[in-house]
Amino acid sequence: MIPRSHSLIPLRPERQAVIKAIAFVDAKREVEPSWKIADYPYAKAFFRFLCGKAKVTGKTLNKVIGVRWDPKERLSSLADWERGFDVFISSEGRYCPTPLPSDLATYIFPELAFSRSERKEKRWKREFQQYSRQQDRERDREEEKYKSVVGQAEIELAFQTPETLRAWYAHWSQQDIRSYDLEHMFWAWAGRFPSLTEVHRWYSRGQEPLWQMVDVVRHVSQNTSTEQQALDRWLVPNKLPFRGVCDE
Repeated sequence: MIPRSHSLIPLRPERQAVIKAIAFVDAKREVEPSWKIADYPYAKAFFRFLCGKAKVTGKTLNKVIGVRWDPKERLSSLADWERGFDVFISSEGRYCPTPLPSDLATYIFPELAFSRSERKEKRWKREFQQYSRQQDRERDREEEKYKSVVGQAEIELAFQTPETLRAWYAHWSQQDIRSYDLEHMFWAWAGRFPSLTEVHRWYSRGQEPLWQMVDVVRHVSQNTSTEQQALDRWLVPNKLPFRGVCDE
């Protein structure tokens, strides 16, 4: 006996009939190319191999899987069905004219349905890849834009003193910059000023909100000596290097 795992899957009766019908008509036309061109030979051969008679009737139509013909609906005639089946079979399922159901090829020409499904899947994958690349480009543009904003904020912060920090924070905290980026800028900036040494000593990073730290810096700057404030302003890198002119 053939093992169950090696047994063949039998073809549907409709599939067997359509294979025989195409072979039959093609063999006839090899001998006589114009054989019954206007007589719907593919449809007649199909129903003869499927039902035992070439004539298309409501009974034979309803034997085809996926087909439902009801004479009471009067939506299409038997001639319409016969013509539709002939075009459908002669094109090997590529054309499925009305009144045939659109999914008929799934049952009678499964290889065509599989090919279409495979092409559809490949097209979907291609479109998805294009969409993904587009999204990646958009994310890259947004990231570059964000980095540009962060860079501008860092540049402006470099020219702030403890006295002017609050104005800087009021502006850049409204620019959709991530809070941890602002905090990172703040702590890197605060480390430059001797007047803020106590801020580093008594406050832990991330434990207090940034707005509170800005208020702490403001309070410190208001209670800093004039000499210390002058030193803080001197540490701001807004001075051009002095270039002496040699006397001739």
